[in-house]
Amino acid sequence: MNPVLSARRISFGYGERDVLRGVDAELFPGEVAILLGPNGSGKSTLIKILSAVLTPRYGSVRLCGRPPREYSRREMARLLSVVGQDPPIGFPMTVESYVALGRFPHQGLFGGAKAEDRAQVDAALGMAGIAELRARGLQEISAGERQRAAVARAIAQGARVMLLDEPTAFLDIRHRVAFYEVVTRLSEECGIAALVASHDLSLCAEYGSRIVLLSGGTVAAQGRPEEVLTPENVRAAYGISVACDRNPATGAIRVTPLRQTAIDAREAHGAGGSPERRP
Repeated sequence: MNPVLSARRISFGYGERDVLRGVDAELFPGEVAILLGPNGSGKSTLIKILSAVLTPRYGSVRLCGRPPREYSRREMARLLSVVGQDPPIGFPMTVESYVALGRFPHQGLFGGAKAEDRAQVDAALGMAGIAELRARGLQEISAGERQRAAVARAIAQGARVMLLDEPTAFLDIRHRVAFYEVVTRLSEECGIAALVASHDLSLCAEYGSRIVLLSGGTVAAQGRPEEVLTPENVRAAYGISVACDRNPATGAIRVTPLRQTAIDAREAHGAGGSPERRP
């Protein structure tokens, strides 16, 4: 199977500061790939390069086998959609109207919404689980619901590739899980290729089929969650100690941060014998 989106030897920097160096990445149809890494590792920059917002200093990007610059904006929007951290609310509009914006790349210059467009919007609202919110104003719903509206807009856009830049950063655990459920369903039922930049190590292991771990602007590891999320890799990238085991309910890798004070105390007790018991 050929990748629908690929990056080869990508390097980029701001001024004299290097942000990405020699990054390779691929995204295949029907998969949810996760882009992990600490703050400043280059996740958002890579998303912007893959979506043709930024041009790399070196390296190349291919979308459906062609450089993004060869596509018109309308063609690009039919192939690739982007979801950020918190959808902006420019002016009052309903959830349905916001989702319908995703159909613009499929409409003519003077053509309004057609029956097919309305059907796609209805389907997108249903798939994102927000059909009951269609008449509500964007400013009236919660951050988690707005994020699902952004996903619904991307679904309505009908793109083959979806790039999501830390979309769950401001969501509680309930809305994070709901978000990943929607994205996973999209990949499984519609064949959409999704790349999610995130900090949720354990949730990503539950829902991601493949993980790319960035550290210091380079790819530190990539592969299946159990191959990438090891105590050694996490310590090297994030500088913390973790325990990695299997979720007994799902079998997915589970990452648990360890308190450094507890580790230090255990090592001290191991070196000096058992601590004295208090009466």
